[in-house]
Amino acid sequence: MSDRNLYPRSRRITRYSTVAAASVLLAVVAAPIALAQVPHVTVSVTDSQLRPIPFALVALGAGLQKVADDSGHVEMLTEGKDSLRLHVRRMGFTPFFGWVKRDAYSDRYSVVLEPITTALDTVTVRATRSTSLARTGFYDRVSRVQRGAYAARMITPEELDARQPLRVTQVLSGEPLIRIIPFSGSRVIIGGRGPECGMTILLDGMQVRGTLEELMEPKRRRPDPRTLMSVDELVSASSVAAIEIYGSSISAPAELLRVAGLASCGIVAIWTGARR
Repeated sequence: MSDRNLYPRSRRITRYSTVAAASVLLAVVAAPIALAQVPHVTVSVTDSQLRPIPFALVALGAGLQKVADDSGHVEMLTEGKDSLRLHVRRMGFTPFFGWVKRDAYSDRYSVVLEPITTALDTVTVRATRSTSLARTGFYDRVSRVQRGAYAARMITPEELDARQPLRVTQVLSGEPLIRIIPFSGSRVIIGGRGPECGMTILLDGMQVRGTLEELMEPKRRRPDPRTLMSVDELVSASSVAAIEIYGSSISAPAELLRVAGLASCGIVAIWTGARR
């Protein structure tokens, strides 16, 4: 005789529910165990006097780049080996590219960057180890993106310096979170992933009005395109220090949403100033 005939329907439902609940509990318990087993190593970036170099750009061979925290440390998802091939860059320092042996005492991989020396008159400088981008919270948001708090594209000073773009839209072209929509001549609109969606443009933490992206907004009366400017007309690529791209308001941090408003189509936050 089958189980269906042996047990009433209510008892069968209870039995199956218990099995399902046990399966869910097992998955919940196993999840943190699986995460804890993800292989990772720590890379430490310092100068020749062993002072930490904050926010250095670290790449594992030709793989994904990550930004170190303010203490010069960065976690790389890879198996710990005797040596790792690393590419490390930071503005003001000579880039490092080569093999790094694992420290037998700390089990870390330590990279020393040498400062780029220039001939200057003798001066006395008193300053804290901070940058304008750090003060705007850029590197804090980079750290949050790397931890998975937001889905965003963070374009660092080191990446801009390596690419040397002539226009801002050259940097944005090909990014998966946005669409470059030709408008007229060399002027383009920075669109979101939706068909009728224009990105909200922030410049140094302030929302910019009067850009071509407003043509994508659902208005009864659209502005005259001749009165609007493109992103390339708004700011020159040489003055850009970093760029943040968020595909929607859901993936954007609160401090930027307070400026951008709803920004349902996404945000392009441009930061100007020195890249060092």
